[in-house]
Amino acid sequence: MNAEFSFKTAVCTEYESLLIACQEALETWRKRREEITRPRSSKREATDELLRVQADYAKAYSRLEDHQDKCELCRFVSEIRNRNSESIPMLQ
Repeated sequence: MNAEFSFKTAVCTEYESLLIACQEALETWRKRREEITRPRSSKREATDELLRVQADYAKAYSRLEDHQDKCELCRFVSEIRNRNSESIPMLQ
């Protein structure tokens, strides 16, 4: 696993795993999009590939959001985070 994808996420290992998968899918999509802008492969082939990796990212992100909505631990941590951010006065 790449060090840049190392995350500290409370306690939920499933969330961490989904977050890493989502981040990797996003990075793949970005790299592929960058490669495709260089004239190399056929336009149709490149478009199909870009749509595939974009869909992979969308699925990974959707799984992450779905987990966050259903996981009791993740909801609890999110509620605590929201309460803490509301109680901290805005810096001016």
